[in-house]
Amino acid sequence: MQTERRSDTSALAEYDETIRLNPYSAEAYFNRGVARCQDPGAIADFDEAIRLNPSFADAYFHRACLKDYLAPRESVMAARHAALRSAIVDFDKAIRLNLDSSYLSHAYYRRGKAKYNLDRYAAAIVDFDEALRLNPSDPESLDGRKDAEGILNFYEEGIAHFDGRIHQNPDDVKTYKIRAETKGFLGRMQEAKTDFQKILELTTDTHIVAEIERHLQELDNPDYWQQYSWCTGG
Repeated sequence: MQTERRSDTSALAEYDETIRLNPYSAEAYFNRGVARCQDPGAIADFDEAIRLNPSFADAYFHRACLKDYLAPRESVMAARHAALRSAIVDFDKAIRLNLDSSYLSHAYYRRGKAKYNLDRYAAAIVDFDEALRLNPSDPESLDGRKDAEGILNFYEEGIAHFDGRIHQNPDDVKTYKIRAETKGFLGRMQEAKTDFQKILELTTDTHIVAEIERHLQELDNPDYWQQYSWCTGG
């Protein structure tokens, strides 16, 4: 999807007329959405195309691409993450609905990139691999996979280091805490939960206990864990 192009005004006028004559044409709404390019109004057209045809794979794909493109690049991080997660849901749907093969490798790449931007590096690698299976020479997927693997290896090495420190000192609350927060950041929530529960067994420090209980309450909130991206590096 070429979201960088300008809206095709002549095509928009034609699709406006088509929709006026046949307001139940999912294809007409879809085509008008594509003609709008990066215009946020295209989202409404894709919404309507999907409402009229819930199995419209191409509409899910284009809506996903546009959600990804329009996701805030700065300012409120939670809003950016919400937009990316919404785009991933649409990519999921498009792929499940047997998206046209001409779009499929790009759908996997774009979904992988969205996951990468949400710091879900292992999941991103799976998508980049699938994109490369379909299009082995795709430079974007190759670069995306390399970047995701490099970052994931960095964190995995850090976790392995903490594993060694805990092996030497099984009662080291600080190391458990950093390892758990890092796992939370990586989305490995069950492992993080196990470490947090271990901390509660090891300490009665009221400040630490309060913080760990807050972590456990926020375990399923991915935005909360972004603040711990520094843990392993630190």
